[in-house]
Amino acid sequence: MKRLFLQLVAVVLLLSCLSCSKDIVENKKTLDKLYEVYKNGQISICKYNGQTVYSAMQNVYDSPEVIYDKNGNPIGNCNYAWGQVDAMCKEVTNCKIIYMVKDNIWGQSATNVFKLGK
Repeated sequence: MKRLFLQLVAVVLLLSCLSCSKDIVENKKTLDKLYEVYKNGQISICKYNGQTVYSAMQNVYDSPEVIYDKNGNPIGNCNYAWGQVDAMCKEVTNCKIIYMVKDNIWGQSATNVFKLGK
């Protein structure tokens, strides 16, 4: 019984990993497009109303954060310093940084999870 349970857990984990990688492969063009704009900044993958979205900002002080849909179209502007903050900015969840430029203003380690720009 314990063995069957462990096998079931392994299958569920495998299927969930496969669906994640499929989402990334389908959105590779979007990630490449965002990288071209934000290669001197940061890009995160997030969820908004159950959909995959991307959050990106430049490596400069007071830079707005822009939210993009899975196709790379801007759908929200989070300009806390100088402009209006769209309501969706507070509703985006589960953000994980997938790209961070080296020597950034946030003092975080450089990362490039999907080898963007290579």
